Amino acid sequence: MESKELDEKYKMAVKMADIFKAFGDINRLLIINILASNTIDKISVSELANILGITQPAASQHLKILKNIGILLPKKEGYNVYYIIDIETFLKHKRDIDLIFQYAFEKCDSKN
Repeated sequence: MESKELDEKYKMAVKMADIFKAFGDINRLLIINILASNTIDKISVSELANILGITQPAASQHLKILKNIGILLPKKEGYNVYYIIDIETFLKHKRDIDLIFQYAFEKCDSKN
């Protein structure tokens, strides 16, 4: 494997590790589910804390992690900040995850 190809695979692995870490918490999965359910299209830190039964600092930390991987976008409305799903980034992450599984299944299928 060439050094450039290995560098690209490493960069992708680091990115995917960050995504899987972000998805590895029940509260963050609930946040995504809440915002993707079409019943709530935006949410503030205090609303989220109330829904999940956690403190506002904990809710803020979860939102920050999802924002850092690009899944959530902050939208300021007056004095409040609301968070919405960034559909384009969410779909890009899905394609990357699908690609990992595709490679794994192709390798598994070739061994049968």
